[in-house]
Amino acid sequence: MILRRDSNIYLSSMNTPDEFMQNLPEELRKIVRGYSWEENTVGWSESKVFQLTKDQDILYLKINDVESIFNLEKEKTILNWLIGLLPVPEVVFFEKAKKIEFLLLSGVKGEVSHTSTTKEEKRRNITILAEGLKKIHSINPENCPINNNPDKLLELARRRLEKGKIDPNKFDKRWADKSPEEIFEEMEKIKPKKYDLVFSHGDYCLPNVLVKDNHLSGIIDWPYGGINDRYFDLAAVTWSIGYNYGEEWIELFFKEYGIKAIDWDRIHFYQLLNEFFQQ
Repeated sequence: MILRRDSNIYLSSMNTPDEFMQNLPEELRKIVRGYSWEENTVGWSESKVFQLTKDQDILYLKINDVESIFNLEKEKTILNWLIGLLPVPEVVFFEKAKKIEFLLLSGVKGEVSHTSTTKEEKRRNITILAEGLKKIHSINPENCPINNNPDKLLELARRRLEKGKIDPNKFDKRWADKSPEEIFEEMEKIKPKKYDLVFSHGDYCLPNVLVKDNHLSGIIDWPYGGINDRYFDLAAVTWSIGYNYGEEWIELFFKEYGIKAIDWDRIHFYQLLNEFFQQ
């Protein structure tokens, strides 16, 4: 499933790279002059994402509404905090203009891991996927600049529900027959009594994990990054493995990650909660 929301008039009026180029901040326009543009439509991000290429140099430009809950300024903050800790993109440029934010990132070498087709590739990538998440969760969150505590996220979900911003037609097929109110009520019933707070990616899935020479080479897309429950990431990656590889690969992931007793209620809770932010 691919979601693209252009809630801002400025964004929705732009359809071609030339139109975007003409409306970039002056400094950014100078940086990307001479690059060819190709829109990246893989993923769940509400941002417009372009791959910019010139000779052997690759950059990624994200353009987004500043009023988004998980915005590009947060991604910039997390990426700068992660320098030297994980293989992540470097921030080349960031600016807000016309209620739009622009984030230019360096390219990260590697191939996305969700396109694997053979059992050998999938088994290898499951191991890499578990390795990457263990690295993320091992980072000391003490000085992390962004806190995505589940209580905070639940309150944000409540506000979005009350404002009528949740479209049940965009729910995952597993609960397509339920109303947003029913899902929220179910979440309140199964809400975890305690959290295991760690540094979290926030959208840990196969398309966001890059592989090169059979090793982890990069982890991308960090607007949801910050302090969160460990199971927020586990819920996301569980869904992603089932969707991209098949549910038979989920057990291997948890074995490689190092969890024997899986709390499926917590996974279910966070998968429901995620529906309130993926549209």
